Amino acid sequence: MNRRRLILYLIFVAYQIGAFTFTFLVDGHLDLLGLLKYIPLFKYVAFLGILFIVIDVALYFKDWRSNKQEKKDLRDENTDLKARLFDMQEAARKGENSKKA
Repeated sequence: MNRRRLILYLIFVAYQIGAFTFTFLVDGHLDLLGLLKYIPLFKYVAFLGILFIVIDVALYFKDWRSNKQEKKDLRDENTDLKARLFDMQEAARKGENSKKA
């Protein structure tokens, strides 16, 4: 994960945790201009935001592992193709040497 994306996620996580904590502290203790009836909904929305971040990070690491495996497979295939090309070149050289002799 690049540095900018990590900083963004950390800020967003801090915001979501702060919002989630705020709703628990305010729930039932204050009437914020008639918004008290929406506090339980806000708790679920804040928790859903945290859940989305966790899912996004999990999917990122799954994609990272998949890309790492694909890169390894491509490197192995490239090595195999280089070996085949070398074998073909060696066979052609041996064929030329046998014709000259």
